[in-house]
Amino acid sequence: MSYNLAMNSTSYKKCVKQYNQEISRLWKTKFHNAIKLTEKTNVEFKQFCFHVNQVESPIWFFGINPSLPKPTKEFISQTTPPDKNLIEKLEKEQKKMHKKIQYFKRAKIFFEKEVKIPELRKPIFHDLYPVRHTNQKEFVKFLEDNDDFRKKLDEATKNLIDGIMPDIIVIANAKASELMQKIFFGKSEAKKIILQGETKRTYRLNGKKTDMIFSSMLSGQRALDTYSRSRLAREISKTWKDRNN
Repeated sequence: MSYNLAMNSTSYKKCVKQYNQEISRLWKTKFHNAIKLTEKTNVEFKQFCFHVNQVESPIWFFGINPSLPKPTKEFISQTTPPDKNLIEKLEKEQKKMHKKIQYFKRAKIFFEKEVKIPELRKPIFHDLYPVRHTNQKEFVKFLEDNDDFRKKLDEATKNLIDGIMPDIIVIANAKASELMQKIFFGKSEAKKIILQGETKRTYRLNGKKTDMIFSSMLSGQRALDTYSRSRLAREISKTWKDRNN
């Protein structure tokens, strides 16, 4: 079976452009307040991350937030609102990260070698929060202390997904999975998902549906073990087949 994404191209690019504009606007209006709050934590605010246009795919992989590259690039460390020149540099750097960072490399290998959907090359990658910080525990604490900023970022991501409605979203991070459940299904349903041990829930909007698969990290210290990875790969593949049969 071949999968033609051409008809979705305009929608994808349009929604990404709107998302990036919203994140840029939020950074300018909420940035200084967020800086004041982060002075009490170890989170060092750096430039935000755009959603870089990628080869279109009906399957998305979500993380919680991007880490800082090492060594940190000077323009990423700037704390002033970005001008056109800085925005171009940030976009260029993020494209490099998608090619060089191990997380992306391993996720692409996982998708190609273990999920094995012949008609699809790779997923689209997106982080729930476009704020660079390496330590997840510190970053989660920052989110808890910065509720208004978090809600605005949640809204931006929800608008992005509502506009595109990918076939499948794989949330490859346990905390991001918990947060996504609240954003798309509400707090009461999120509690049910956890209590019932659900690994998948279908989000519906305007006659369309997105299957969300909840998981943990594919690489790193909290990565899935071999058997959990195999189960996740089978669940993604089965969900795709069920949708397209």
